[in-house]
Amino acid sequence: MFGDWPNLLLAFGAMLFAGAAVKLMDDALDIDYDICRGRRTLAARLGRACLPYSLVVFGIAMMLNRDAAFAVFLSSYAVGMFTRIHESLPSRVPAYVEILIAVLLLVVLVGWRHALWGMAVMSMIDWLDDVMDRRKDLETGQANVAIRFGLVETLVAILIAFCLALYAEVFWTILALIALVILSIVFDTTTTKILETEEEEWDTWS
Repeated sequence: MFGDWPNLLLAFGAMLFAGAAVKLMDDALDIDYDICRGRRTLAARLGRACLPYSLVVFGIAMMLNRDAAFAVFLSSYAVGMFTRIHESLPSRVPAYVEILIAVLLLVVLVGWRHALWGMAVMSMIDWLDDVMDRRKDLETGQANVAIRFGLVETLVAILIAFCLALYAEVFWTILALIALVILSIVFDTTTTKILETEEEEWDTWS
């Protein structure tokens, strides 16, 4: 066990950097939505530089642990399309085709166990986020698994995904949860409320 610590630390670093790259790209796609909600994310402040920064961050993740980085990145891509599997993508194919391609690439490049871990842990994180944001997404009409399938059903699916992730990689799953907490703190800290000043001025005059 103690001999595996260096590899676990490298895998943890890869999860952190790959997760950061995924979050930056996701926030870049949602810039308009976040601004409408009065939130300026790190991706919004980076602007056009967000893409090259994301690539650099993901490159670091790949250097630390290729399997962990690739599993996080490609699984998040596939899981992100679950709520709109029939939508036609820029590639001119339905989303479910790209999901299938992503899963096959995962199995071929990192093996079935790491592929299972990546899909399970990213599904768990994505669905948990949907559960927490279900009220806001209901008001804005955003795609949300908890709204579409129900809260109880989503919680059961999260539990199943968690069990599958533990079955595939126990220590990686624990590290992924720690990385999730760290990334949530970092990105929440770097997100500012663009309407805060206006609200404070209004409160002052009223």
